[in-house]
Amino acid sequence: MKRLERFASALFPIVLLGSLTAATFWLAKATQLPEPDHSGKFRHDVDYFIDDFTMSRIDKQGQLRHVMTAKRLDHYPDTDESDVVKPVAKFIKPGRPVVTMSSDTGHINSDASEVLLKDNVRVVRDAFKDREAMIATGPDLTIFPDSETAQTKSPVEMVQGKSWLKGTGLQVDNATMNSILESRVTGQFASKHEKR
Repeated sequence: MKRLERFASALFPIVLLGSLTAATFWLAKATQLPEPDHSGKFRHDVDYFIDDFTMSRIDKQGQLRHVMTAKRLDHYPDTDESDVVKPVAKFIKPGRPVVTMSSDTGHINSDASEVLLKDNVRVVRDAFKDREAMIATGPDLTIFPDSETAQTKSPVEMVQGKSWLKGTGLQVDNATMNSILESRVTGQFASKHEKR
């Protein structure tokens, strides 16, 4: 019995010391900071740029649907997004007028599903059949190339021939050739019977 008591009393400090060693090791690992990444992929710096950039998309039938060009594209690796200078986007559809959207600057998201045009935005739908060309201007416009639509919540002015409209918010649908001003709309429509 005395041997068991001596063994237990000798074993207790060893177990306590082992537990403290394990706890110290765990605490050191748990509080250790990760090794800093020096690759630069998490900094918001340009990793490459393209001058005179052009991006085209075609449909399943091989028909060209839209083209985007820019004087310069700067790509950022941390977000996989890009900034562009003097972007021009065109929706092209057989049998429909071309719709051209341009601005001074722009931003393309990581999968190019959204393109934000900023500063001196201009939308031009070419003349078609009995419709005159339509020109809309505003401070910004978000383009959704895959659905061939665009929208803004900002003030917009639209001119078509001698008719004009001003309002806040614009939706453009290239598939239906509709442009909708959302609110605070004022304008003037020229008569079709007016002599030119």
